[in-house]
Amino acid sequence: MTNPQSARLSNLRVTIVSHGYGYGGDLMYYGEIFRQLHRLLPKLTIVTDSLTRFENRYGLPLAPWMRLRRFALQRRTKAGEIYDTEMTVPGPGLLSRLLSRSTDVFIAIEFTPPALAAVLAASLVPRRALVLLIESDPVGRGGSSNRAVLRLKKWAVGRATIIQTNNARGRDYLLRELGADPARIRVAPYLTSRPPGPAPDLSGTDDRPIRILFANSLTKRKGLEAFIAALDILPDRLRHRFTMTIVGDGPERPELERAVQEARLAGQVTFAGKHPYRALGGFYADADILAIPSRADYRSLSGFEGLGYGLALLSSAHDGASEETVIDGVNGYIIDPGDIAGTAEKLALLLEDRDRLTAMRRASLELYEARFSVERIARNLADSALEAAGMIKGGAAMFRAEGDTA
Repeated sequence: MTNPQSARLSNLRVTIVSHGYGYGGDLMYYGEIFRQLHRLLPKLTIVTDSLTRFENRYGLPLAPWMRLRRFALQRRTKAGEIYDTEMTVPGPGLLSRLLSRSTDVFIAIEFTPPALAAVLAASLVPRRALVLLIESDPVGRGGSSNRAVLRLKKWAVGRATIIQTNNARGRDYLLRELGADPARIRVAPYLTSRPPGPAPDLSGTDDRPIRILFANSLTKRKGLEAFIAALDILPDRLRHRFTMTIVGDGPERPELERAVQEARLAGQVTFAGKHPYRALGGFYADADILAIPSRADYRSLSGFEGLGYGLALLSSAHDGASEETVIDGVNGYIIDPGDIAGTAEKLALLLEDRDRLTAMRRASLELYEARFSVERIARNLADSALEAAGMIKGGAAMFRAEGDTA
């Protein structure tokens, strides 16, 4: 970053608006990202729900300007998988606070009502830029097909100075479904995750058992039962070459524990239960392979966590993040959880060849550092804010190729 860019960022007033960050009062991955972003943008403000008590270990500038009402919702994907989510509606005070706020750039996350309030505030006050963050194509989580919702999304997209999306799938969605101006779309990852923890040790696996990790909720959608079935059909020569730790909890746990018992893997597969985000790093640091056998996922962040700790990935073709996190055969393999034999074959390749496993782990860490580190993601967001502010002042969009934010 040049000195003039640093000076411009230090004076840029940026306000982030979203319905939520992390889970409950835990900022989780947002905390790590925003800590780095705040270093680049000292005049950053993060608008939060006044009813949520955040664990703000990062000293972030949180502004509890909205009082949210939350309504539980369920979405169904085209494949019939269920996504549990919610609708959040802010009180009328949010818009007035945003309108009176001295800001240069609003960053609105997705199309939730709080984010749409930021879109409206940016539209009503001259010379305020808007960066609209769209994670990817929402078809992976059962995005709404309601015509009124579609019109609202098109309205928001039409008022954005810059629309930043994580991947090519998000760009295609913006162009195809929402009619976005291609000159305003920037493909650059803005979401990643690396729970705090030690630096990865890639010195080799020696002769110890290879350690597999699953870190997610124990629901049918996460597909763990299929992965356990793949473990069960491994050749006899490989059945004692691994251990597996399952971090997380959920309604499927009793059934999954039974499956482990029936597969005669109780001594190798451990259920560690649910742990807070800040404690996950130790589990990643102690693993070699990360299993993500999801039957459907929008853009699971667990794969990015695996990259950050240099793990080889076995990641589902039904996870929207896999095309970003896995270079098939280089840092892991794309698997289809419905193909149990195919999953077992891919796992066997890693259990049989420790040199291959170590090479894949190194490739994962290199990919993380090149594209998905917390520092890189914060820089991507700061670049979009800086460019949006320049466009409002009469400059032209100068988007670089995907991933090139140097």
